[in-house]
Amino acid sequence: MAKQETQTNMHRLLSFAGQSVLVCLLMGCSLLRPAGSLAPGPRAFDIAKDGLEKLAPPPAPVATREPLADPALRGWADAQVARQFFLHAKFEAAAQPPTTERRLALVLEVLRRDAREASDEARRVVVPGYANLREFSRLHGHLLRAESWSVCECASRAPLLSRAFGMFDGAAAVMQLNAAVAANQPLIVQLYRQHELRYQRSLLVVASREGGKSFVAYDPAAGQPVVELTYNADVGKFTVSDDSGGAVSLRVAR
Repeated sequence: MAKQETQTNMHRLLSFAGQSVLVCLLMGCSLLRPAGSLAPGPRAFDIAKDGLEKLAPPPAPVATREPLADPALRGWADAQVARQFFLHAKFEAAAQPPTTERRLALVLEVLRRDAREASDEARRVVVPGYANLREFSRLHGHLLRAESWSVCECASRAPLLSRAFGMFDGAAAVMQLNAAVAANQPLIVQLYRQHELRYQRSLLVVASREGGKSFVAYDPAAGQPVVELTYNADVGKFTVSDDSGGAVSLRVAR
């Protein structure tokens, strides 16, 4: 009887383990790479070359011109575009520029790649006719923004009820950001203040300073795209160099 009960419990344990593995695979978990580890990218993010040209509103009569999207949403989409092209594209300025149809196909291919790790050199999407993303976005910025909305994670634009009233682990966020920038894997962070039901802005963190307590970040929606994000251990939150509104918490988007 005891032997039969032991076998039954073992079957249940194996069944639970198998279901856990299946759930992990369906959710995109990595079973081979330790949590928090990142495959190193080939180089650091260069805001001057890897960032986007600031987008001007399209020509339209003043009476009918609509405002651009909220900066928090625009920054979220633009930061994803910049990160995707940094991780998965390479530019060949000397080559012939693509046709309109091919250009669209290249943009979609880059944006649909996995954001969790960089493509190796052989698998990168070749964008011919342009030196870098800055030049490409200067000529085709509206195309990049239009297509970005079709692939961005819509859930991240929603109000953050649970996060606004929950606890924020700033020290863990600092460790995660340092690990990412050390591996040349820029991370998108969404800033918010406790008890507010919206994200203030989105930044792409690209480098660290001051022993890993301060970070250089790219804000594609701001007039000055380079900002500094500094961790204050006394309060467990961050401050932003161009924001006088006080400390902020952040969500690391991956």
